[in-house]
Amino acid sequence: MPDTAPLRLAAITVYGDRAAAALQQVTSLLDSAGIAVEETQELLALIQAGAIEGAQGDVLELAEHPPENSTAPAVQGWVDAVQAAAAELTHLADRTLTRARPAARPAAPPTPPASTLPTLIDEAPQEQSEQVLAAAERIFAELTGRSDYSREASLETLAVVLTAVAAEDQAGYITQLEDFATRNRDRLTELYRKYGPGGELARLERSGLIEQPESIVICERLDAAPMLLQGVWEGELEESTLERFTQLWKFGCNTSRGAQPVKAR
Repeated sequence: MPDTAPLRLAAITVYGDRAAAALQQVTSLLDSAGIAVEETQELLALIQAGAIEGAQGDVLELAEHPPENSTAPAVQGWVDAVQAAAAELTHLADRTLTRARPAARPAAPPTPPASTLPTLIDEAPQEQSEQVLAAAERIFAELTGRSDYSREASLETLAVVLTAVAAEDQAGYITQLEDFATRNRDRLTELYRKYGPGGELARLERSGLIEQPESIVICERLDAAPMLLQGVWEGELEESTLERFTQLWKFGCNTSRGAQPVKAR
Protein backbone atom coordinates (compact mmCIF):
# COMPACT_ATOMS: atom_id res chain seq x y z
CA MET A 1 0.00 0.00 0.00
CA PRO A 2 1.53 3.37 -1.00
CA ASP A 3 2.40 5.87 1.71
CA THR A 4 -0.22 8.64 1.56
CA ALA A 5 1.41 10.78 4.27
CA PRO A 6 3.18 13.13 1.79
CA LEU A 7 -0.14 13.75 0.02
CA ARG A 8 -1.89 14.52 3.29
CA LEU A 9 0.88 16.92 4.32
CA ALA A 10 0.66 18.65 0.95
CA ALA A 11 -3.11 19.04 1.45
CA ILE A 12 -2.52 20.65 4.85
CA THR A 13 -0.25 23.21 3.21
CA VAL A 14 -2.92 23.99 0.61
CA TYR A 15 -5.57 24.40 3.29
CA GLY A 16 -3.28 26.70 5.24
CA ASP A 17 -2.68 28.92 2.20
CA ARG A 18 -6.42 29.05 1.45
CA ALA A 19 -7.21 29.89 5.07
CA ALA A 20 -4.71 32.76 5.08
CA ALA A 21 -6.22 34.14 1.87
CA ALA A 22 -9.74 33.77 3.29
CA LEU A 23 -8.79 35.60 6.50
CA GLN A 24 -7.34 38.45 4.46
CA GLN A 25 -10.51 38.66 2.35
CA VAL A 26 -12.83 38.63 5.37
CA THR A 27 -10.73 41.29 7.10
CA SER A 28 -10.90 43.48 4.00
CA LEU A 29 -14.68 43.05 3.67
CA LEU A 30 -15.33 43.85 7.34
CA ASP A 31 -13.03 46.86 7.14
CA SER A 32 -15.03 48.10 4.14
CA ALA A 33 -18.20 47.66 6.20
CA GLY A 34 -16.78 49.91 8.93
CA ILE A 35 -16.00 47.19 11.48
CA ALA A 36 -13.08 48.08 13.76
CA VAL A 37 -9.88 46.11 13.19
CA GLU A 38 -9.77 45.12 16.86
CA GLU A 39 -13.26 43.62 16.75
CA THR A 40 -12.48 41.81 13.50
CA GLN A 41 -9.37 40.26 15.06
CA GLU A 42 -11.31 39.00 18.06
CA LEU A 43 -14.17 37.61 15.97
CA LEU A 44 -11.76 35.71 13.73
CA ALA A 45 -9.87 34.42 16.78
CA LEU A 46 -13.13 33.15 18.28
CA ILE A 47 -13.97 31.34 15.04
CA GLN A 48 -10.50 29.77 14.93
CA ALA A 49 -10.66 28.74 18.59
CA GLY A 50 -14.09 27.20 18.03
CA ALA A 51 -12.78 25.20 15.09
CA ILE A 52 -9.94 23.91 17.27
CA GLU A 53 -12.43 22.92 19.98
CA GLY A 54 -14.43 21.00 17.39
CA ALA A 55 -11.29 19.22 16.28
CA GLN A 56 -10.59 18.34 19.91
CA GLY A 57 -13.89 16.44 20.07
CA ASP A 58 -12.95 14.44 16.98
CA VAL A 59 -9.53 13.65 18.45
CA LEU A 60 -11.02 12.49 21.76
CA GLU A 61 -13.29 10.07 19.92
CA LEU A 62 -10.15 8.27 18.74
CA ALA A 63 -9.61 7.10 22.32
CA GLU A 64 -12.46 4.64 21.82
CA HIS A 65 -10.91 3.17 18.66
CA PRO A 66 -7.38 1.90 19.33
CA PRO A 67 -5.63 -0.13 16.59
CA GLU A 68 -6.99 -3.64 16.21
CA ASN A 69 -5.34 -6.47 18.11
CA SER A 70 -3.58 -4.05 20.47
CA THR A 71 -2.35 -5.30 23.82
CA ALA A 72 -3.63 -3.74 27.03
CA PRO A 73 -0.47 -1.60 27.49
CA ALA A 74 -0.70 -0.48 23.86
CA VAL A 75 -4.36 0.50 24.30
CA GLN A 76 -3.50 2.53 27.39
CA GLY A 77 -0.68 4.21 25.51
CA TRP A 78 -3.06 5.01 22.67
CA VAL A 79 -5.58 6.56 25.06
CA ASP A 80 -2.87 8.60 26.84
CA ALA A 81 -1.54 9.88 23.51
CA VAL A 82 -5.04 10.87 22.32
CA GLN A 83 -5.75 12.72 25.56
CA ALA A 84 -2.40 14.51 25.39
CA ALA A 85 -3.13 15.62 21.83
CA ALA A 86 -6.60 16.82 22.84
CA ALA A 87 -5.18 18.78 25.77
CA GLU A 88 -2.69 20.48 23.47
CA LEU A 89 -5.53 21.51 21.16
CA THR A 90 -7.20 23.23 24.12
CA HIS A 91 -4.01 25.16 24.82
CA LEU A 92 -3.81 26.13 21.15
CA ALA A 93 -7.37 27.48 21.29
CA ASP A 94 -6.58 29.44 24.46
CA ARG A 95 -3.43 30.93 22.91
CA THR A 96 -5.39 31.91 19.79
CA LEU A 97 -7.77 33.99 21.91
CA THR A 98 -4.99 35.38 24.13
CA ARG A 99 -3.08 36.72 21.13
CA ALA A 100 -6.19 38.50 19.83
CA ARG A 101 -7.47 40.02 23.07
CA PRO A 102 -4.72 42.59 23.84
CA ALA A 103 -5.33 44.26 20.47
CA ALA A 104 -9.09 44.01 20.95
CA ARG A 105 -8.99 45.76 24.36
CA PRO A 106 -6.73 48.86 24.20
CA ALA A 107 -6.22 51.05 27.26
CA ALA A 108 -8.67 53.68 26.01
CA PRO A 109 -11.13 51.82 23.76
CA PRO A 110 -13.69 53.66 21.66
CA THR A 111 -17.35 53.09 22.35
CA PRO A 112 -17.92 49.57 21.02
CA PRO A 113 -20.76 48.82 18.60
CA ALA A 114 -23.59 46.54 19.66
CA SER A 115 -22.29 42.98 19.91
CA THR A 116 -23.84 39.55 20.18
CA LEU A 117 -20.79 38.17 22.00
CA PRO A 118 -21.49 36.98 25.56
CA THR A 119 -20.52 39.20 28.48
CA LEU A 120 -18.27 37.35 30.92
CA ILE A 121 -18.41 37.87 34.67
CA ASP A 122 -15.56 37.82 37.19
CA GLU A 123 -17.57 36.52 40.13
CA ALA A 124 -20.91 34.81 40.69
CA PRO A 125 -23.02 36.42 43.46
CA GLN A 126 -23.50 34.26 46.55
CA GLU A 127 -27.27 34.47 46.16
CA GLN A 128 -27.03 33.12 42.60
CA SER A 129 -24.86 30.21 43.76
CA GLU A 130 -27.38 29.41 46.51
CA GLN A 131 -30.34 29.45 44.12
CA VAL A 132 -28.61 27.36 41.45
CA LEU A 133 -27.48 24.86 44.08
CA ALA A 134 -31.05 24.53 45.38
CA ALA A 135 -32.22 23.68 41.85
CA ALA A 136 -29.34 21.25 41.34
CA GLU A 137 -30.13 19.57 44.68
CA ARG A 138 -33.74 18.98 43.63
CA ILE A 139 -32.68 17.43 40.34
CA PHE A 140 -29.90 15.40 41.97
CA ALA A 141 -32.29 14.00 44.59
CA GLU A 142 -34.80 12.99 41.90
CA LEU A 143 -32.13 11.19 39.90
CA THR A 144 -30.16 9.55 42.71
CA GLY A 145 -32.26 9.65 45.87
CA ARG A 146 -29.18 10.91 47.70
CA SER A 147 -28.67 13.84 50.05
CA ASP A 148 -25.33 12.89 51.66
CA TYR A 149 -23.00 15.43 50.11
CA SER A 150 -21.00 18.48 51.16
CA ARG A 151 -23.07 21.59 50.55
CA GLU A 152 -20.09 23.78 51.44
CA ALA A 153 -17.98 22.09 48.75
CA SER A 154 -20.85 22.55 46.29
CA LEU A 155 -20.98 26.30 46.89
CA GLU A 156 -17.20 26.62 46.53
CA THR A 157 -17.31 24.81 43.19
CA LEU A 158 -20.34 26.72 41.90
CA ALA A 159 -18.69 30.06 42.71
CA VAL A 160 -16.19 29.16 39.98
CA VAL A 161 -18.41 27.20 37.57
CA LEU A 162 -21.09 29.90 37.37
CA THR A 163 -18.55 32.39 36.01
CA ALA A 164 -18.74 30.22 32.87
CA VAL A 165 -22.34 31.43 32.44
CA ALA A 166 -22.64 34.68 30.48
CA ALA A 167 -24.02 37.71 32.30
CA GLU A 168 -26.98 37.76 29.91
CA ASP A 169 -27.89 34.17 30.90
CA GLN A 170 -27.51 34.44 34.69
CA ALA A 171 -31.11 35.50 35.40
CA GLY A 172 -32.58 32.61 33.40
CA TYR A 173 -29.94 30.04 34.18
CA ILE A 174 -32.01 27.95 36.60
CA THR A 175 -34.64 27.44 33.89
CA GLN A 176 -31.84 26.61 31.45
CA LEU A 177 -30.44 24.05 33.90
CA GLU A 178 -33.83 22.45 34.46
CA ASP A 179 -34.42 22.22 30.70
CA PHE A 180 -31.01 20.60 30.29
CA ALA A 181 -31.81 18.03 32.99
CA THR A 182 -35.14 17.23 31.34
CA ARG A 183 -33.55 16.73 27.91
CA ASN A 184 -30.72 14.63 29.34
CA ARG A 185 -32.56 12.80 32.11
CA ASP A 186 -31.80 9.32 30.77
CA ARG A 187 -28.11 10.10 30.24
CA LEU A 188 -27.75 11.65 33.69
CA THR A 189 -29.50 8.66 35.23
CA GLU A 190 -27.05 6.33 33.48
CA LEU A 191 -24.10 8.45 34.60
CA TYR A 192 -25.04 8.30 38.29
CA ARG A 193 -26.14 4.67 38.13
CA LYS A 194 -22.86 3.51 36.62
CA TYR A 195 -20.31 5.73 38.34
CA GLY A 196 -22.03 6.98 41.50
CA PRO A 197 -21.53 5.40 44.94
CA GLY A 198 -22.49 1.72 44.73
CA GLY A 199 -22.59 1.85 40.94
CA GLU A 200 -21.31 -0.97 38.77
CA LEU A 201 -18.34 1.12 37.61
CA ALA A 202 -17.91 3.33 40.66
CA ARG A 203 -14.30 2.20 41.04
CA LEU A 204 -13.48 3.99 37.77
CA GLU A 205 -14.81 7.33 39.03
CA ARG A 206 -12.01 9.15 40.82
CA SER A 207 -13.00 12.79 40.68
CA GLY A 208 -15.55 12.99 43.51
CA LEU A 209 -17.76 15.35 41.50
CA ILE A 210 -20.30 12.67 40.73
CA GLU A 211 -21.18 12.49 44.43
CA GLN A 212 -22.16 16.17 44.44
CA PRO A 213 -25.28 17.93 43.04
CA GLU A 214 -23.22 20.61 41.27
CA SER A 215 -22.15 17.83 38.89
CA ILE A 216 -25.41 18.54 37.00
CA VAL A 217 -24.33 22.15 36.46
CA ILE A 218 -20.91 20.95 35.29
CA CYS A 219 -22.51 18.55 32.79
CA GLU A 220 -24.64 21.39 31.44
CA ARG A 221 -21.61 23.66 31.00
CA LEU A 222 -19.59 20.85 29.40
CA ASP A 223 -22.27 20.66 26.71
CA ALA A 224 -22.98 24.38 26.38
CA ALA A 225 -19.58 26.07 26.91
CA PRO A 226 -16.77 23.51 27.40
CA MET A 227 -13.88 25.84 26.56
CA LEU A 228 -15.20 28.60 28.80
CA LEU A 229 -15.71 26.14 31.66
CA GLN A 230 -12.18 24.85 31.32
CA GLY A 231 -10.84 28.39 31.20
CA VAL A 232 -12.51 29.48 34.46
CA TRP A 233 -11.67 26.15 36.14
CA GLU A 234 -7.91 26.37 35.49
CA GLY A 235 -6.04 27.89 38.39
CA GLU A 236 -9.09 27.85 40.67
CA LEU A 237 -9.96 24.16 41.12
CA GLU A 238 -8.14 20.84 40.68
CA GLU A 239 -7.78 20.47 36.92
CA SER A 240 -7.47 16.66 36.91
CA THR A 241 -10.83 16.45 38.68
CA LEU A 242 -12.60 18.15 35.79
CA GLU A 243 -10.63 16.12 33.22
CA ARG A 244 -11.70 12.79 34.74
CA PHE A 245 -15.34 13.87 35.08
CA THR A 246 -15.37 15.16 31.50
CA GLN A 247 -14.31 11.74 30.26
CA LEU A 248 -17.24 10.11 32.09
CA TRP A 249 -19.83 12.55 30.78
CA LYS A 250 -18.57 12.63 27.20
CA PHE A 251 -17.55 9.01 26.71
CA GLY A 252 -18.72 6.98 29.71
CA CYS A 253 -22.43 6.76 28.86
CA ASN A 254 -24.20 4.99 26.03
CA THR A 255 -27.31 7.18 26.17
CA SER A 256 -27.27 10.02 23.64
CA ARG A 257 -27.17 13.62 24.84
CA GLY A 258 -30.23 15.78 24.37
CA ALA A 259 -30.24 18.33 21.56
CA GLN A 260 -28.62 21.62 22.51
CA PRO A 261 -30.90 24.69 22.15
CA VAL A 262 -29.64 27.18 19.58
CA LYS A 263 -29.61 30.12 22.01
CA ALA A 264 -27.82 28.33 24.88
CA ARG A 265 -24.31 29.53 25.74
